[in-house]
Amino acid sequence: MDPLGTALALCTALLLAQPTHGESLRLARPTRVHFVAEIAHHLLRWEPGHNPPSNVLYEVEHKVYGTNQSWTAIPNCMRISGHSCDLTYYTLDSAFRYYARVRAVSGNHTSLWQRTNSFFPQEASLRLSGQSLSVMGNTIHVQLQLLLRTGNLTVKYDDIQKHARRYLVYIRRAQDNRTYEVIETSPEFNISNLFWATEYCVSVEPRVASRHTGATRTGEQCVTIGQRDRGDELVLGAISSSFITLLLLGLLGALLVCMYIKRPMRPPSVLKSFIKQSSFWVEPEPSSSSSPDADPVQQLFLCQKEPHENSPGTFLTLQRPFSIQPL
Repeated sequence: MDPLGTALALCTALLLAQPTHGESLRLARPTRVHFVAEIAHHLLRWEPGHNPPSNVLYEVEHKVYGTNQSWTAIPNCMRISGHSCDLTYYTLDSAFRYYARVRAVSGNHTSLWQRTNSFFPQEASLRLSGQSLSVMGNTIHVQLQLLLRTGNLTVKYDDIQKHARRYLVYIRRAQDNRTYEVIETSPEFNISNLFWATEYCVSVEPRVASRHTGATRTGEQCVTIGQRDRGDELVLGAISSSFITLLLLGLLGALLVCMYIKRPMRPPSVLKSFIKQSSFWVEPEPSSSSSPDADPVQQLFLCQKEPHENSPGTFLTLQRPFSIQPL
């Protein structure tokens, strides 16, 4: 073979093996770039492109949807080797939608950017920090923990989910693992009428009534309902018995008073004797319309007053009661 031809072929091969500026675009860009978001924890994830070099790094930028704002680099996610970036601080305002994008970097070579779909913070999966339990008799008092902490950020759950909040409460009885479910609308509530001397475990899953959103249930927290206090039961029984006794005595007294008032009353014999001896008394004549044992006091009050015509003065004359004789 001609030595000159061999030298030319070797030079051509070396030139072809040398990367050019256009070949920097051939570095495979990341794939499956997406948000994995819970309330107050917005994590951007991706996967490496096809056949990445061993020294590949990644850069991340974000942008507010619907504005003229340019893409902004995330300082903590420039030239990182991992496959995730926490964008919570930059995407926390629930009034906006956001984009994020990632590219691969290897030396002086960079890939094309790979962008996410628009991300809305209210689409994030629901979660709570937990709950605190306290026992009062056979009732469990539950208070939900609404403060969410991510790094140096502290966010309140009801500041993000402002409307139609619901809480699905799981109550598991430890002895047989039977689980009850109740829906609550307040972050503080009671679970009442539980069995005595029984352990219960409680967990809560937040929900929004107006839409279907993924949610993470809080960890279970268990408490035990103690033995029933017989002393309190005896006191309650004594109070109940006393109340019933007083009620019965009151009803009996009212019945006796009613019977006494409704009983026919006759004037005392002393009063009758005094009336008979009075000069105003006129012995009534028996008549068919009056009873023989009519009461003298009643006869007295049935008498009418009439002035005497022949007397210059006026005085009262008692007359027997007016009666109508039958025809």
